[in-house]
Amino acid sequence: MDLLGLTKSANTIVGSTKIRGLSGGERKRLSIACELISSPPIIILDEPTSGLDSYQAAQVVETLRKLADSGKTVIAVIHQPSQSIFNMFDDLLLMSEGKLMYFGETSKVRSHFKELGYPCASDTGTAEHVLDVISRANGGSSDCDTRLGKISEASRTLVEKIELSKETRVSSNVVKHLGCHHKLKIVCDQRKSPSAGIVKQFKLLLSRAFKETIRGKAAMIIKLVQQITLGVVYGGIYKVGKDQASVMDRFGLVSLIAIGSMNMAVASTTRAFTREKSVVSGEMSGGMYRTLPYFLAKAISEIPVTAALNGVFGAIIYPLTHLQERKFKNFLWLTTVHTLACQAVGLFIGAVSPNTDVAMSLFPPLVVLNVIFDGRNISEENTPFLFKWFPKVSLVRWAFEGLSVNEFDGLTFDTSGPRRGPLIKTGAEALARFGFEKRTTGEVVSAQRNIIAGCWALAFLGLSLTKTKFEHMTAP
Repeated sequence: MDLLGLTKSANTIVGSTKIRGLSGGERKRLSIACELISSPPIIILDEPTSGLDSYQAAQVVETLRKLADSGKTVIAVIHQPSQSIFNMFDDLLLMSEGKLMYFGETSKVRSHFKELGYPCASDTGTAEHVLDVISRANGGSSDCDTRLGKISEASRTLVEKIELSKETRVSSNVVKHLGCHHKLKIVCDQRKSPSAGIVKQFKLLLSRAFKETIRGKAAMIIKLVQQITLGVVYGGIYKVGKDQASVMDRFGLVSLIAIGSMNMAVASTTRAFTREKSVVSGEMSGGMYRTLPYFLAKAISEIPVTAALNGVFGAIIYPLTHLQERKFKNFLWLTTVHTLACQAVGLFIGAVSPNTDVAMSLFPPLVVLNVIFDGRNISEENTPFLFKWFPKVSLVRWAFEGLSVNEFDGLTFDTSGPRRGPLIKTGAEALARFGFEKRTTGEVVSAQRNIIAGCWALAFLGLSLTKTKFEHMTAP
């Protein structure tokens, strides 16, 4: 931050189209700073001054000059540089229409073109002159056809000479001028690894994850509004009691809770992680940290928020629907684990998907399959052979079973009044209708824990296989 002049902006938000933050020049320097964290020996920049005014552009290039002076090899592509920016570079490579027009020291380009017969006027900057020459040499306009012919002929001669000696002279000159024999070997032979230990990586990543969560006020407000809205809607519709009709109502309510929680958790995690993956993958490839501490930090940072949101939802829905108040703690525990399992599935989808569109296209079939195999829409015995495995990993199925066992355990129903099928006297009899009478909440939590571990492992592999790949450089 000191090197790039960002210390005074350390606590300034980057900003967006709606929030003013860093200036354009500061954002450019920030993007360079992010790449410098992994201390790369070679830095390549594509148009680092585009979109900046002359002052900001000069600041960015001065930063690059400092990096070069510190021992870094800096390669930048710049269109129409000012004379002051032009003079900051040690070496110059001129390209036009895909042809190499000049490569050598910047200080010698003026005399080079003068030797070819194209001197630069005393009142014209070198940068403007050389760009004018190579542009008109490849089809640009000129007021003087004779001079254009000379320039074109000289440029063709130069290109021909370069083509004839490209393998022996140009390649060696590139390495000679850049002075990076040793740096090329470092890039090729040395695998980067984080300089911090895995424990420190985890601590730093966990701190960053919490900060990101706290800063995402808009996302937090939206999630909170969703939980409050669902709680009010469910509470306004369902009023369960102890009569026979309430048996069906209770099953319907816990099923909706399981499905709704899955939809929100998988969709939000998938969408957010797919965008985050582009940054994370680059940081991992740069050797900043490992995948394992990143996943652990991300998962743990979600637990307090998930528990708090489920607590708000439960605090609204329990008094409104008249569910068993003594089972509220178990309800909070079950819904939190269920949400974490759904988030783990979202991480897996996001890790293996190349972009958000692909990730979200996988979401509808996932929802359909989870609803079909939720434990009550089709019996285990009649499940097709190819899908025998799916009920074991169905997010809705385990949540539905766990919440049902938690709610019906210990209940006694009134046998009077209208019936909905066979007479149900106890909660155990109600659970037996779906084969849940022997199920325990501990078994449900264990199954969801296995889903979380499996999805984390698959997400780990997916992120490792799809992370950013870099071409290895070798010395010529």
